[in-house]
Amino acid sequence: MNKGLKLLTICISILFLQHCTSEDREIIVDNQPLSGDYANGIFVLNEGGYTNSNASVSFIDASGQVYNNVFFAINGRGLGDVAQSMGFNGDFAYLLVNNSNTIEVVNKYTFESVITIENNILNPRYITFVGDKGYITNWGDPADPTDDYVAVLNVETNTIINTIPVAEGPEAIVNNNGTIYVAHQGAYGYGNSISVIDTTSETVTKTIEVADVPGNMIIDNNSLYIICSGKASWTGDETSAGIYKINMVTNLVEDEITFATGVHPGFLKKANNSILYTLNGAIYNIAFNDFTLPATALFNTSTQNLEVLYGFNIINNKIYIADAKDYVSNGEVLIYNMQGEFQEGMDVKIIPNGFYNNN
Repeated sequence: MNKGLKLLTICISILFLQHCTSEDREIIVDNQPLSGDYANGIFVLNEGGYTNSNASVSFIDASGQVYNNVFFAINGRGLGDVAQSMGFNGDFAYLLVNNSNTIEVVNKYTFESVITIENNILNPRYITFVGDKGYITNWGDPADPTDDYVAVLNVETNTIINTIPVAEGPEAIVNNNGTIYVAHQGAYGYGNSISVIDTTSETVTKTIEVADVPGNMIIDNNSLYIICSGKASWTGDETSAGIYKINMVTNLVEDEITFATGVHPGFLKKANNSILYTLNGAIYNIAFNDFTLPATALFNTSTQNLEVLYGFNIINNKIYIADAKDYVSNGEVLIYNMQGEFQEGMDVKIIPNGFYNNN
């Protein structure tokens, strides 16, 4: 969850809880695939309202049919409080449930529960895999800037076998041939670094300084690209945003783009020979061979009346955008082709925040 949006969501959720009953929060199971097969489709992770324990998963099959509440439908229980992210390894999907301090492991084809991981998990954020291990960023206690860590998961036993202390607010995490890069957004503070972790020794070997609030990272041709949103004006200490290019052989900053004062981009994803980033409801394109800011947007979502751009991904040459609406109503998925032409919209559940291709 984005830091600024999270604070807003907490306030909205409290007001919502004061004006709703348990019946209002009852989980309604929509229709499910007749075969129970969740292969060859896209999972949409719905964060749910903070403290409401109504996180859920939607599934878009190959024909474009949407099935909601698939975790509840298959397992007869809720997913938990604030679904943060999902990762795949082999036949399994790992759902990180932030405020519940759990990781739900399911079969990614049937969505049947395998195990709930709870020990040594505290405010989990994102996961990546190296061999027979998973590496999970944890904020720990967000009020304590000294207890953050990367948990090491044995995927054979689904137990945490080690923890690697890191700087405050570890967020996005990616693997490059056994070397892990962790972006430090800063939890309730503001981070400005990337940790480099050697998975053989399971230690931090280098820290790379970038701009404030680093977010999404992508890898292309031995280069790591990181988008940094910068501190917003409402913090009282606004800083510039940027996109950094890091050489993963030397682990040095090779190039960077700085945004104008007051401009704070959001998501960053890889698209063929370029990267796309989001800014105020618009999508912009930067070619890898022309690492400069574009003069105009690729397209804008204003025609579809997007309210809150809360999730973004590119899957099978389609652009998926999550609209969180007012944070208490059901959200929407907007789908565009790679030229930015709107294809269709789909209704999902509360606060959709991510898209995951299950192929």
